Amino acid sequence: MRRYQFPFVPTPRGRPPMRWTDTQEPTTCRRCNMHWEDGDQALTIACTGCGASADEPCRRSSGGNERVCACRDEAAVQMGILTRCEGLTWDGRHEKALLLRARPIAHALMCRSVRTGAPVSQWTS
Repeated sequence: MRRYQFPFVPTPRGRPPMRWTDTQEPTTCRRCNMHWEDGDQALTIACTGCGASADEPCRRSSGGNERVCACRDEAAVQMGILTRCEGLTWDGRHEKALLLRARPIAHALMCRSVRTGAPVSQWTS
């Protein structure tokens, strides 16, 4: 009996769309409700995982995950910039939402682009 092999059918995949975020807008941890008025404190240092500079969200070459890399959060905790999350987490990381918008924000001081497949945040105004 011969094994059946499915034919290869390439799927057209374009580049993920660009979204925009303000890295200095207030954010809150979804687990422990800790609030940062000046934005995510981990974004004040450069990321060693994806190479994003300070005040810039983490980037993936294929898009997708728009949150902060784990190594950036860990570096911020070791430097004393960020504390561990008191919520029920196995790694002690805060779950900080990054609000994505369809267009650049005119009044934002640190408006940065994020390549992602995620839709625009429903909580933005």
